[in-house]
Amino acid sequence: RKASIPRLSHSAVEALYIPVPPLPVQEEIVRILYTLTELQAELQAELQAELQARKQQYEYYRDKLLSFSDLGNRGGRNVSVEWKKLGEIYSFQYGKGNTIPQGIGKYPVYGSNGIVGSYDEFNSEDAPVIGHIGAYAGIVNWGQGKHFVTYNGVICKLISKSVLPKYGYYLLLIQNFIEKANKASQPFVSYSILEEPIVPVPPLSEQQRIVSILDRFDKLTTNITAGLPAEIEARRKQYEYYRDKLLTFKKK
Repeated sequence: RKASIPRLSHSAVEALYIPVPPLPVQEEIVRILYTLTELQAELQAELQAELQARKQQYEYYRDKLLSFSDLGNRGGRNVSVEWKKLGEIYSFQYGKGNTIPQGIGKYPVYGSNGIVGSYDEFNSEDAPVIGHIGAYAGIVNWGQGKHFVTYNGVICKLISKSVLPKYGYYLLLIQNFIEKANKASQPFVSYSILEEPIVPVPPLSEQQRIVSILDRFDKLTTNITAGLPAEIEARRKQYEYYRDKLLTFKKK
């Protein structure tokens, strides 16, 4: 009944007609649907395990490539490395606006954890965005193209010509700002937390090589992440199709 609060009455349910085939037929239907349910659960578990394995593999190689603990074992190449504070590489600035812009704009809006809307202005371009305050304080995202960063995020302006934009992004990813965030009533990331870490800066050619490898891993992980819900949804629809087929009987 479509009242202020929709409700289903006893009489409406009791008046429904449903098919009741012989017990052997019911048992066979139950067996088939139970098998399909089990297969669906197994597939979902396998896909999630695959995604987790790819994420761990990506993080392993990312941390290994950016640690520079194996300078003598990089394909026989001699790689010289400078060490700089992040404050020498980036100028950090909290974003603008305490509220998420409403309406449809030209540029994506980044808050503390990814895109939250769109706006007609931008204040950052092809740069990392770090969650500044709240539950997502310390999370690092890549802001593709021109974008607007709200006060919940940190604008990361690259000021060093010796660092590639995407290499700097991967350096930020491994800093674990989430753990470093000040634990107040609302966690937040201060400028000092962002500026103090000391990071390796190899030649631009080595940075580009590292970025190429990590971009491929990131794309693979993203594709699996995006494909997982779609595959699960396809299996759910397949199950519902056979369920409805099995439970549909022509009235005599």
